[in-house]
Amino acid sequence: MPINDNEVRAAALAGLPTWSWGDFPQDPPQTAQLMRLEPNGWLALIAFLAGPSWVYQEAARYEPVVATFGGGQRVGGPADMSASEAVITEIHDDMVEYLAEAGVSEPPRAVQWMLCLPEGVSEGEINGVCNLAVQDVAPDDLRGQALEVHAALRVLLNGRMPPLSW
Repeated sequence: MPINDNEVRAAALAGLPTWSWGDFPQDPPQTAQLMRLEPNGWLALIAFLAGPSWVYQEAARYEPVVATFGGGQRVGGPADMSASEAVITEIHDDMVEYLAEAGVSEPPRAVQWMLCLPEGVSEGEINGVCNLAVQDVAPDDLRGQALEVHAALRVLLNGRMPPLSW
């Protein structure tokens, strides 16, 4: 088992995880902070690479969601679209295509994921390490991006992950 960040990174770059979408729990764990990962290719990739020790899945919410930021309002992501079967199918098909190019299997249909944030790790930090991980990888190299994000998440979560998930 890797013990330092360099070993963790090397192990993660050696290949994508072998778990499947069926390994992801559907019951929310007892945790204070969750990061919603809506059904799109990039966030599904993060969910898969973080793994079932950190992520659970639930039915996707396609109803309008309004969030307030600094006094303004924003309607975000697929949640601002109608829940027509055609829209859900289009979202899923785009996500499947993106994930396939990254080397990740097809996820369940009409689900979203919730990433359990460990103490001391924020949504901003998760987004930051994932974006930083891919900045030097060619935009069309989704497999390379997946490996780099996998490595970045493993380093960030090193020491916080239960040993059974390795």
